[in-house]
Amino acid sequence: MDEKKIKFLQEINNGNIKGGQRIIAQKLQIADSSVSLWFKGIKSPSLDSIIKMAKIFNKTENEIRNIFSMSADTNTNNYAGFAITSEIELLKEKMKNLELEISLLKKDNELLKKELEFIKK
Repeated sequence: MDEKKIKFLQEINNGNIKGGQRIIAQKLQIADSSVSLWFKGIKSPSLDSIIKMAKIFNKTENEIRNIFSMSADTNTNNYAGFAITSEIELLKEKMKNLELEISLLKKDNELLKKELEFIKK
């Protein structure tokens, strides 16, 4: 673990390294294993986690990114792109559902017209 991460753990845990990752996990309400992966450099915190850590631990988002050796521009763009892609997929799914609903309503309308014609006879 590099010095930036050690210093961060000491800052949030009264000078102790041990238990610092658990504090982060508890405050972010995520699994300890996720935080462990960040500190091992296997994964990076999500944009949401970066924002929460910055608020909780009174740091800037860039300071948190720096602790985890993340580029501010690249990280934000990647997560923004992911968020936009996710939103597009969600909207496509909603569109499909609406198209299906319209189709069903048209069929119901046709059936109602036929029933009405039958009643009139």
